Amino acid sequence: MKKICYILFMLFSFVACNEDVFENHPPRLVVEGWIDDGGFPVVIVTESVPISSQYADISTLNDRVIKWAKVTVSDGVDEVILTGKTNSSYFPPYIYTTSHLRGESGKRYKLTVSYEEHFVEAETEIPERVYVERFITDNSDGNYNLKAVINDNPDEKNYYKFFVRMIDRDSMYLSSNMAVVDDANFEFPLEVPISIGKSIQNKEDDDYQLDGSEMLLVKFTQTDSIAYNFWNEYKNYIEVGQNSIFRYTNNVYSNIKGGLGYWFGYGATQYLCQPYNHDTPKIIN
Repeated sequence: MKKICYILFMLFSFVACNEDVFENHPPRLVVEGWIDDGGFPVVIVTESVPISSQYADISTLNDRVIKWAKVTVSDGVDEVILTGKTNSSYFPPYIYTTSHLRGESGKRYKLTVSYEEHFVEAETEIPERVYVERFITDNSDGNYNLKAVINDNPDEKNYYKFFVRMIDRDSMYLSSNMAVVDDANFEFPLEVPISIGKSIQNKEDDDYQLDGSEMLLVKFTQTDSIAYNFWNEYKNYIEVGQNSIFRYTNNVYSNIKGGLGYWFGYGATQYLCQPYNHDTPKIIN
């Protein structure tokens, strides 16, 4: 049995993979949305896919993209209708965004999406921006391993998440899978391994190992408990999904009321890194 499914459709739609249990399940809106401190909102809207034993080519998932939704974001003062447009840097290659509203730390942002009979909404707050103390590399095992050293304010409750983009391969940031941190579970300063993100469009690179020559963009974010819960469940899903003996049956957390998916705010700092270059990575935002 073989399936190729867009990762969020898998995360939010499936319970079992050996029967066509969702053949008659009504579709729901699936939202992927985020807004960084200093960045513009980005929202992808799709329709949930019933999981079946039938092979589904990745190209058919584009049929599930919703291109005529009304998507709005409000900061409590201004409400902006986002513009839908094709953008090949993302998958699926269609996003809703605007240049008329920029994220600010400490503000709350409400997202609404309406399409035909569907209406979904969510709220998020952008935490304060955070910074990596330093990056370290080693190649003792023959491959280059990149780690970020981060510190934490013991008087605050904080959650952290890393994303990474390999410039020559990736067109967008991908989750650095192990790099999700609840400060209650670790002692600081903490060395966090930065792994290359996995993309459905680059399945052949699933086991990619750095050789040191790559140029990487690393995004270090502070987020809230809601986003932490989602990305921690995502990490567990990926880890168990690689084991053919076990199946992951937990429902992945969603903060979208009336639908599936996520809408998260990030206090984000982006770095340009090259593993073999020991110069201080450059902050690019």
